[in-house]
Amino acid sequence: MKRIFTILVVCIFVLCWCAVQANDNKNADKFRLLPAPQKVEWNKGAGLKRNELKAIFLKGNLKLPVLAYPLDNLPLADGPGKGILTLEISNSGALPASKESYILQIRNGGVTVSGKDAAGVFYGCQTLLQMMEDATDQRIDIPACTITDFPDIPYRAVHLDLKYHLEKMEYYYRMMDRLAGIKVNAVIIEFEDKLRYRKAEKVGSGNAVSIDEFAALSRYAKERHIEISPLVQGLGHVSFILKHDIYTHLRDDRKIDWVIDPLNPETYDLHFKMYDDAMAATPGSKYLHIGGDEVYNLGASELSKRSGMKPFELQMYWLNKVCKYVTDHGRTPIFWDDMVFSLSNLYGTMRNDRMLDSAYVEKEWAEKQHLLDENVALFPKNCIYMRWNYNFPKIQGNTKAIDWFMANGMQVWGAPAAQDMAAMLPRQNSIYQPTKEFCEIAVEKKLPGMLLTAWDDSSPHIETFWRGFYDYAGLSWNYQDMDATAAHKIFRHRFYAPELAALQFEFQDSLERALDFWDVALINQGHRRHYPYKMDLISLPHSDSTGVWSEKYAAKVERAKLELKRYDNIRSVIEENKKRIRRNRYSLELLTVMNELQIYSSRLLVLLHTYDLATEKDKVKKEISGLVNSFSAYRKQYEDVFSKERFLSNPPGYILDQNNDPMLGNGTNNSDWMHVFELAINDKLLKWLNEK
Repeated sequence: MKRIFTILVVCIFVLCWCAVQANDNKNADKFRLLPAPQKVEWNKGAGLKRNELKAIFLKGNLKLPVLAYPLDNLPLADGPGKGILTLEISNSGALPASKESYILQIRNGGVTVSGKDAAGVFYGCQTLLQMMEDATDQRIDIPACTITDFPDIPYRAVHLDLKYHLEKMEYYYRMMDRLAGIKVNAVIIEFEDKLRYRKAEKVGSGNAVSIDEFAALSRYAKERHIEISPLVQGLGHVSFILKHDIYTHLRDDRKIDWVIDPLNPETYDLHFKMYDDAMAATPGSKYLHIGGDEVYNLGASELSKRSGMKPFELQMYWLNKVCKYVTDHGRTPIFWDDMVFSLSNLYGTMRNDRMLDSAYVEKEWAEKQHLLDENVALFPKNCIYMRWNYNFPKIQGNTKAIDWFMANGMQVWGAPAAQDMAAMLPRQNSIYQPTKEFCEIAVEKKLPGMLLTAWDDSSPHIETFWRGFYDYAGLSWNYQDMDATAAHKIFRHRFYAPELAALQFEFQDSLERALDFWDVALINQGHRRHYPYKMDLISLPHSDSTGVWSEKYAAKVERAKLELKRYDNIRSVIEENKKRIRRNRYSLELLTVMNELQIYSSRLLVLLHTYDLATEKDKVKKEISGLVNSFSAYRKQYEDVFSKERFLSNPPGYILDQNNDPMLGNGTNNSDWMHVFELAINDKLLKWLNEK
């Protein structure tokens, strides 16, 4: 009898536990929070009904944080209670140590957010706003719960690269609101020539934004607990400076506008003037990123040759000089670290074809680490070394580099990418896996900071980066071992609507694959990552050689046929998305016209194949002519949507960079760079169509 009773008790316990687990899972599916909190306890009893909050009570001397709708409309109350959101800064031992930690408690129609600091209170409110959004979207109540939360990584920055094209200023303000909502706490702006420098007037472009305007954006971001810091490229990547006649004498190599002379005193006079202006445009920030990467062929100037200094010594001379100025002016310098490994002959362990060969990596480090060790005194200790890797962060070469900095008492941060070199749209599931791996490394090694880079080299719209931004926000706050499919389910829920979380509404991965073919469909060799001043376009069929063209391009034709089916599927899924979307319609609109534009290449290839095999070739020629003539309409449709938020063309008189690494977005002053292969093949087709 006693045994039977014990079994019954165990069964009841298991059933109750299963019921609790099922309820917890149900709540987690309904409230997909991003970033996921560190700890969520779903409690018994009444929670919070939709629209139940009527006022905010500020406990103590807390200043009312800047909040989004609907919290921004609530009046202040005299005390806590039902229908009241209570906000407080607390020293409770229950709060984690981080200044950004918070406890959010919902019960009996009231809400309390206790933060270790003002940032914690703000982030607790962001979590509440997401829960209120989910409750409204799904017409449900918020269950009673206690959420205890804090970030894994203290400094979580995203990169804003203004290299070739600008968004409208209003977009950057909305960008800060979005980033704050997903708990990103820093932005590093790469100004290049888009800041209207006061002390170096020739550098700023005709459409540059004033220092005061950027300072206003910085203050706006600061109110939302986002610190904006500047990135002013130096030593290398300075084409935006050295392309101007007034500065050509500062080139390290007079033929190339890529590298500035590290031994010319005027270099530092110019650097420091630009630093002063960049700091004025970002008031109150702690950092100044000085660039310093990819400085190849350093030491070509007469001053460098006469000095007898090696490239490594020149690099470190520059680094120490600029770091001292930045530090003397109250900021901490940040430096891309690749050249210290490149000039020590160790960069291959992170970048070349053998980087996955552990024996090779161990051998290289065993033989060459002494080049770093012998020069460790040249490394400024007041600098943050940013270890960037956009493909394989977990390879030995990358982790060894991180460990070397840490072992020598230097601060190192990690830098994955949401956008590298891809045209129109980031690829590889928004570069999910490398971002995930670098966040895992950062958490394991307790790195204090991360920067998610988003490069403008191929100048896609920033709106296409948001999936990568959301991935990074979730992984850097609370690292979880989930794959891209699971992460993007959460993204669709948060970014578009809970109804769109299901896998059947995923289409962006398919569009990425379509664009992989669009990149190369109309050329024999090459790619769209760089501006192709010389193009190896596909040939066109000859009327007297039936089938020859189709045999030559059989693989392209088969892929084009697959892409036509993919296009139809993407279009169908997008249409279903449009019926259910609740937020960020512009993003969906942009991806819609992108799909319409990219399929042109596949349609053309299939028509050329049809012509090649046709007996009535004139009839097919007319179809080809119609397709060619339709391209301008698809281009206009895409550009009309693109330019709602982003400027497509450069201002009159703009001088393009003249460096030896031509980027796609730097190809033309108008928008032709965006359609370079299509425009070239259409010119070729028009001549072909007019042939007798």
